[in-house]
Amino acid sequence: MADSPDAPFTRYDEQLRAITDLNERWAAYLSLAEFLEDELELWRRRQRQEIALGFRDEGKTWKEIGEAMGDVSLQRAFQYGKGE
Repeated sequence: MADSPDAPFTRYDEQLRAITDLNERWAAYLSLAEFLEDELELWRRRQRQEIALGFRDEGKTWKEIGEAMGDVSLQRAFQYGKGE
């Protein structure tokens, strides 16, 4: 696991703190936050897909996969497997 929840953001903190004009810093923050949120969602989808397909490779049904992945429906588990 990661060292601490803040560790991945240290470089972004440093970049933002280097901007002395607070209006510019705010604009940069908004842009960066949107980028990071998009990247996080892509990462989540990729991880859910890899895990769902891993369970499938082990021979589990979509219903069993849904139960293992937080008791989601078999339809949602199937969507995870498709990267949705």
